[in-house]
Amino acid sequence: MHLEKVRVQGFRLLEDVEIMFEVGSTVIVGRNNSGKTSLTDAFDRLLGEQQGRLRLEDFSAGIRGRFLTAKQLRDEGSDAATVIAELPKISLTLTVRYDPADAGYGPLEPFVIDLDEQSTSAIIRIDYTASERSLQALFDMPPKEGDGDDIHWFYQCLRDTLPKAYGLRLTAVDPTDVTNETTFDSLSPLSALIQCGFVRAQRTLDHAKHGDTDVIGKLLGTLYQTATSATAAEADRLLAGQLKASVTSIERNIQTEFDNMVRGLLPALEAFGFPSLNDTELHPETSLNVESLLSDHTRILYTGTHGVHLPEGYNGLGTRNLIYMLLQLETFHKSYRARPVRPAVHLVFIEEPEAHLHPQMQEVFIAQLSTAVSALSQKYPDDPTWQVQFIVSTHASHVANAASFDAIRYFLSTLRPDNTRHTKIKDFRKGLDTITPEDRDFLHQYMTLTKCDIYFADKVILIEGTTERILMPRICKIVDEGLATENKLARQYLTTVEVGGAYAEKFYGLLDFLELKSLFITDLDAVYLDTTNNPARWKKCPCVNGTRTSNSAIKSWFRVPEAEQLSLGDLAGKTPDQKKQGFGRIAYQIPEPGSAACARSYEDAFVLANPAIYPIPEGQDPSIYAWELAQEFKKTENALKYAIRELEWNVPHYIKEGLEWLSEPPPPPEAPPPLEPAAPGPVEVA
Repeated sequence: MHLEKVRVQGFRLLEDVEIMFEVGSTVIVGRNNSGKTSLTDAFDRLLGEQQGRLRLEDFSAGIRGRFLTAKQLRDEGSDAATVIAELPKISLTLTVRYDPADAGYGPLEPFVIDLDEQSTSAIIRIDYTASERSLQALFDMPPKEGDGDDIHWFYQCLRDTLPKAYGLRLTAVDPTDVTNETTFDSLSPLSALIQCGFVRAQRTLDHAKHGDTDVIGKLLGTLYQTATSATAAEADRLLAGQLKASVTSIERNIQTEFDNMVRGLLPALEAFGFPSLNDTELHPETSLNVESLLSDHTRILYTGTHGVHLPEGYNGLGTRNLIYMLLQLETFHKSYRARPVRPAVHLVFIEEPEAHLHPQMQEVFIAQLSTAVSALSQKYPDDPTWQVQFIVSTHASHVANAASFDAIRYFLSTLRPDNTRHTKIKDFRKGLDTITPEDRDFLHQYMTLTKCDIYFADKVILIEGTTERILMPRICKIVDEGLATENKLARQYLTTVEVGGAYAEKFYGLLDFLELKSLFITDLDAVYLDTTNNPARWKKCPCVNGTRTSNSAIKSWFRVPEAEQLSLGDLAGKTPDQKKQGFGRIAYQIPEPGSAACARSYEDAFVLANPAIYPIPEGQDPSIYAWELAQEFKKTENALKYAIRELEWNVPHYIKEGLEWLSEPPPPPEAPPPLEPAAPGPVEVA
């Protein structure tokens, strides 16, 4: 049994999104402020420790205006049902997948309300909403004072009245008939079904800042508390009992002597006539609490030499972060085992596990989660393996690329014309079906090997080779000199991916799927047919002598079948608009302004763009001269020269034109198709 799918409506950036969860680990990626933390908070506020603690700011900006509409309807005399229907609400709809062959439904039973024996899913919805009885409390606002803005005053008052009128409501939905619902009187059935744990990004591990430096040690108190519950494992209860017996023994030993000394610390109250005959004499008694001893007075020390052990704050932040996360997992695991009725679904949210971890540790983190689950479960050989689903949000390319494509969920924040933002979720399991399995494997392996960070970039530049990679930072700086401040490339998070001419086309579908504005910089690769050989062969040559391109990435971009050719004349005639497709644009060599000479590759394009550095001898064809001169270049050495030492030069026009296009705001993303009002039917998950 596992949580297969969740739909979030009306919560912050997650105005209406649906996300599939993997049975093991689901990895959430995306740029900053794209809604990743909102997903975690939605579960915390509706299912976790912060359950029910929502406020006006938690409602999505796109639906917040419905409060005003509902107020207007009420002022106009509309009935309560109409007003309630207009009021915004925050909803979390959960689809739980189960196996009908399992004996009994356990805590899922109250939510299985369909009569279809073939059904394998149950749908649960949690709404933060108002009721007809609470409308008076919602709009019970004092008269406005002064001449301030009416809307601002309304929302200020709404902050106070909202918690009085809104509350959580739990509903079971029939997956075979979404009009069939059962509403519960309390949230207790949900608490028995789902348990959530949260390892937050801010873990206060830095001892150099104001905060608790013994964060790890405090977890011991939580572990003890879990071990003392009546439903904890026998071994855990035995250990907790031994700890308590040890502390009780210490209490007895210190009670007499220690308390007599404490009595001596009391002030000389006799001087003030205390105690009188009617007063009771003060008698100190010291008691020790095991949980507070562990939480507040026990520290984790790291073994040192010469008997000098290092405090927790003296170890590296990476080590402390890893130990902290492992102890948190142990805490969640023991809490799960100690429940009187174990939850059918256990979710653990881990935010930014990469904090302070070195890249190699980041790479293995996702894979090691399953190993950690097995290791923790081995302590309970007579019980089933810990059934836990991890939801990991990350900003690290090492973590993201180590996960399989099917586990990736890409969060994309988009801006509407009214300047309100909302999140779209790109599900790699469902959305990459246009890319062949072979290309998916290639992309995943390539991104893992190169630590590609396209998941977190604003825009992407794809290049062919080392020369462009070395020079690209300098090229961007030169192009920025002619751009408006708001469009400068230095103000945007660009990532450059070296893909080679043969592999660029494999990225086309992925970057369009991510709706990521991308520039593909490639070479014309002009060739001519050499008929002096038998059979004839296509050979590279200057553009002036060539007839077609041998570049497969260009042919794929313009969707030219493999059996057909793309002439240099056709490519020269392409307008800038014709070079754009979806969220991408291609850039290949074109003549410099005022010239008819065209280069074949970056090196001869650089020669043609910089006549002051490489003057063309009189009477020579510029394209042939530039091509012949470029053959003598040592590519890496030449690139380093113009990236570091020689800083005054011109960027080839085809690259400059492409980067100017890239610098502009991306096109508005297409609106996602509306989700169905009710949860769709079962979805098979491999």
